[in-house]
Amino acid sequence: MSLFRKLPFVALGFALALTGCKFIETAELAARKEAAAKPKAGVGATAMWGAQVVPYFNEKAHPFAEVRPAIAADLDAAGRSFGYREVQEGAPWNFAVRVKGTVVAANTQSRAATAELDTDGDGKGDVTLQLGPVIKGTSIRDVLPFVSFTQYSNQIEFADVAKAFNNQAYETALKDLPRDKLVGASVEATGVFTMKSKGDKIALTPVLLSLGGGT
Repeated sequence: MSLFRKLPFVALGFALALTGCKFIETAELAARKEAAAKPKAGVGATAMWGAQVVPYFNEKAHPFAEVRPAIAADLDAAGRSFGYREVQEGAPWNFAVRVKGTVVAANTQSRAATAELDTDGDGKGDVTLQLGPVIKGTSIRDVLPFVSFTQYSNQIEFADVAKAFNNQAYETALKDLPRDKLVGASVEATGVFTMKSKGDKIALTPVLLSLGGGT
């Protein structure tokens, strides 16, 4: 068989080989590389917790006694002075604060356990401490200027980061609390709460917490 007779079969074999290959557009390939380079949800949360998150709270948390009256006067002004939000218009404000007070009530039967903290001495709880193990919300994540939605591939991964931080708060600050001895105890806590309006109830997620004796 001559060379010219073989050529059609060679071309046909090459065409069939091509059907088994998938060509990826340049833009799609670039997007895949970018997604692979982004941090996966929750990965590295433990390392970030000790290296960045706790130091941030130690440095940036404001006394609650200063933040509370500022919020009562003007939430947005208080947010600009004491808070943080990644989206600058219309989003809730997140406040990193240090609080001191006495536990006046506790609900420790629920997995979303809480304690009511009196910070001004009037005998009434004005801050709700989230004790976990179920911790609601994304306040820890949302108060951190070095954690952004743009670092993650989608909303699900971003939500998983918030869960990882909440788990770290529980494991490092809240897990070993003597829950049957909370009422009457003095508390010092550093944490964060989120407010959409100045009438919102203050639910603090502690990052650091120390428990004293009864008063």
